[in-house]
Amino acid sequence: MTPELFRLNTNQFLQTSRTVTFIIQKNKDSIPSFDRWYQPIVARWASDEVMGWAKDARNKIEKEGDLELHSSLALTLFFSYLVEHDIRVATGRDELLRAGTTKLVRFAQQHLPPNTTSSSAIKIERRWVANSLPGWELLQALSYVYTTLYRACQELGSHLGTKIDPAIPDPTSLYPARESARQVRYLKLSDLNFHYQHTHRINADPDYRPPVAVATANLREKFVAANSIEKVFRVLSEMAELMFEHDGYHIPMVYLFDQSMNVVDFTTATFADQVDKFIFWRNVADRVVATKATGVVSIGEAWIRDSKQHPSQPLKKLPIIGERLYVTVLGSTSWYRCASWEIVRTNEESKPSLKRLSTDDGLREKIPYYFAPILRAWGVPYPEDFREKPSQKPHQE
Repeated sequence: MTPELFRLNTNQFLQTSRTVTFIIQKNKDSIPSFDRWYQPIVARWASDEVMGWAKDARNKIEKEGDLELHSSLALTLFFSYLVEHDIRVATGRDELLRAGTTKLVRFAQQHLPPNTTSSSAIKIERRWVANSLPGWELLQALSYVYTTLYRACQELGSHLGTKIDPAIPDPTSLYPARESARQVRYLKLSDLNFHYQHTHRINADPDYRPPVAVATANLREKFVAANSIEKVFRVLSEMAELMFEHDGYHIPMVYLFDQSMNVVDFTTATFADQVDKFIFWRNVADRVVATKATGVVSIGEAWIRDSKQHPSQPLKKLPIIGERLYVTVLGSTSWYRCASWEIVRTNEESKPSLKRLSTDDGLREKIPYYFAPILRAWGVPYPEDFREKPSQKPHQE
C-alpha cells in the first residue's frame, strides 16, 4: 500500500533473483555433468512467459530504468466456483469503491435467486500489474519466479546428493504474506460484513508417531515409492480410511503434486459457509499456478443434502440426508478418480464407522465443481456438465 516502496522492492527482487542463475553458472566447473543437468532447465524457462518476463524486466531495470507498473482496485461479485460467472467492477477512488460495492450488492439482491444470494460475496482487492506482463497480478508473478528458482536449486541439491538449506524460505511459506500484503477483503451478502482469509503455517512435529494401524500398513514407504498419480491416490485413500476409523473423523486435506509425484504444497482449511469454500478453491488454483502442480488430491467429509424436494432453499437450509468421506484426485490431463465411503452412525454417542461405496453417488464419475478453478488454471476445458443447469439430485457439500 506504499507504491514507492513497492516499486523499489519489485526492482530489487528482480535484480537479485537473476543472480541465482549467475552464481550457478559461475560454479559450473564444480558441478558434475553441468550441461546435462542445466540445459533442460534453461529449455523450460525459454518457453516460460513469466520467467522470460523476469529476465527481460531485470535487463530493462538495469539499462533503462523502472518498470511501468499500475494498480487498480477491483470489485468482484462471485457466487460459484466458476470464474466465468463473476461480475467485476474496476475502480480507483474511495467514493467509487463505495458506489461500486453498493451497486453489486443491489444487483445480487435483485437478480440472483434467494438460495444463491446467501452464498455470494464481493471480493475487494488491489491489483498491481506490470505493463509488460498484463495477464498476471504482480505479486503472483513474483511468487512464481521465486518458486521456479527455488525448485531449480532443489534439483541442483538433488543432483549433487544434498538438500537445499532449510533456512531458505519454502515458497509455500510466502503465501500468507502475499495475501496479507494485498489486503483482500470479502463482503459476504449473508451478513453484509467484511471478512478476511487467514492463513497460518504450522511446522511438522518431528516427534509425531502415526497410529499403529497406519504405521503397520507401511503407508510412508508406499507414499515415497508411488511414482504415478494413480498410485498416490491409492495410498492416500488407504490412509484416509485408516485415519477415519482410528479418529472417527477426517479433517480436510489438499495435496499438490508435480510431475515427479513430489508434494509441492499441502494445506487444510476450516469453512464457516459455502462462500469460504469458493474462496479456498480459487486460492488453491493460485497455488497450482505458482507451484506448477500437475496433480491435486482432496480428502474430506461431506454432508449430503436433499435439493430435490427443496430446490429454492439456500444450501445451508437443505435437509441433511447422509454423510460421506471422499478422496478425489485430478490430474492436469483431466484424469479423475474418486473413492467414497458412507459415514455410519448408530447413535450420537458411538464412534462412527465407514462403509465403502462402489456405486455412483454423484462424485465417482463426474469431476466435482470445486475443481473448476484448477481446471481453468491448467487451461483444461470444463466437462460438459459444468455448463448444464444443476440437476435435482442430492447435493454434496
